[in-house]
Amino acid sequence: MLYSPILSILRIFPLILWVISCLTVHFVNYAILKRNFFIFFNIFFKGLLHIFGIKVKVSGKIDRNRVLYVSNHISYLDIFILGSITKGLFVAKSEIKFWPLINKITALGRTIFVNRTKKLSIKDQVKLLSKFLKKNENLILFPEGTSSDGSKVLPFKSSLFSLVELEQFGDFKIQPISIFYSKIDGMPVEKKFRPFFAWFGNMDLVSHAWKFLGLGLSEVNITYHKPIKFNSFKDRKEASNICQKIISEQVSLNCKKMECVDKIKLYEFKLL
Repeated sequence: MLYSPILSILRIFPLILWVISCLTVHFVNYAILKRNFFIFFNIFFKGLLHIFGIKVKVSGKIDRNRVLYVSNHISYLDIFILGSITKGLFVAKSEIKFWPLINKITALGRTIFVNRTKKLSIKDQVKLLSKFLKKNENLILFPEGTSSDGSKVLPFKSSLFSLVELEQFGDFKIQPISIFYSKIDGMPVEKKFRPFFAWFGNMDLVSHAWKFLGLGLSEVNITYHKPIKFNSFKDRKEASNICQKIISEQVSLNCKKMECVDKIKLYEFKLL
């Protein structure tokens, strides 16, 4: 089927109702009752995935306590996916505060905003994040600093990995996460289909989201890699490089599997 404008229309109304309802319930739950934040948080994002037609396949064991989750970044959809299964606060660039709808969703999830364009504020950013770690909050970081088409992992920015150099958090862990969009309408995601999922470059957010709403069912593979303690790293650069290598190898492996599937399909077509 791929894109259908009718499906976009059918999905937009439950999407708006779901976001408005959850914002209202969240205000009562968190601002007044102050409990079960992450249970509600996960339910909210699971609802979004259901509306968008995204099936999540998880590999590996999720570490739940005192963790800095580090993931590659392909789309705003990554937030919905990780938010549905991971109990952690997102760390995001400050520009997101001004994105329509997404800014409401990030506010719902207590997102921590940092300004990555000002190098002089890196120490302040690390200090801010350390306050959350002291409260034993888990954090979710996209160290590429931007999104890509998903075919490879961009170089990581190591500045916020400075958290591993703080002695008081030596027993905290980094858990690398690999995200890979694998199927759309039951078909492997070939190169030409990646822009349906990936949001990068100068793509318009609203038009991209509208088009994605009009797609059929899709599938994403999430791999939670083995956690590594902060004090296992020599410094922030080593932590950044190791995490980038682990995630990049998994994404490359998934891409190669997808290429093999494409070759088999082409071979079968020629036989016909």
